Amino acid sequence: MWIMFAYSGWNASTYLGAEIKNPSRNLPGSLIYGTIIVMILYLGLNILYVYGINPDSMKGVISVGGLAMGNLFGKSAEVLFSILIAFALFSSLSAFIIIGPRVYYSMAKDGLFFKSASRIHKKFQVPSNSILLQCLIAVILVLSGTFEQVLTYMGFALGIFPVLAVLGVWKLRKTNPEALKIKGFPVPQIIYFAAGIMILVLSFLERPTESSIALLTVVIGIPVYFIFKKSIKSV
Repeated sequence: MWIMFAYSGWNASTYLGAEIKNPSRNLPGSLIYGTIIVMILYLGLNILYVYGINPDSMKGVISVGGLAMGNLFGKSAEVLFSILIAFALFSSLSAFIIIGPRVYYSMAKDGLFFKSASRIHKKFQVPSNSILLQCLIAVILVLSGTFEQVLTYMGFALGIFPVLAVLGVWKLRKTNPEALKIKGFPVPQIIYFAAGIMILVLSFLERPTESSIALLTVVIGIPVYFIFKKSIKSV
């Protein structure tokens, strides 16, 4: 689950589809190339850890990458690597600040969330209320448990939706097969669905408490969705 969480965000560019030029061409490219780049970086870092550190030396160490760089290239390399990782974390934080509020904003525009979330700041032209909501949720998560607990909770919750999205492909193919032509269908979808379910089940067996809370959060969202959808029809 944690490895899956490391790849989370590969689909984030779709949330900004309305702001991307020529999305039919650029979106698929961003998804494919973004995933490949993350895979290369992720595997490269793990190779660095394996060859740079004795497994026993990793116990209780937070900055494993810095330790590996220090063992291989000296103390200055360790400091430089730690600084680069810090900047990478800040850039990831910035990306989530940009992406998350856009989801709330789009939901509000479609009538599936509170209307105030669609309000745009007059000066900065950003969904300010949605950004504040994102900050509030982030603070609650940080204060709700340990790093491992929050990571497991988020990883499990985020792992549910790609599986549901793949299930949605069958429905789209059934309703409009000509509009959604996919090479190799349904083999890639079956493989992804099976792998996704297996990861979720293993995570649930390993960390049942955090996984149950994540599952409950998603389930609660179902009636909330229909409540907002019903309010649209009544208008």
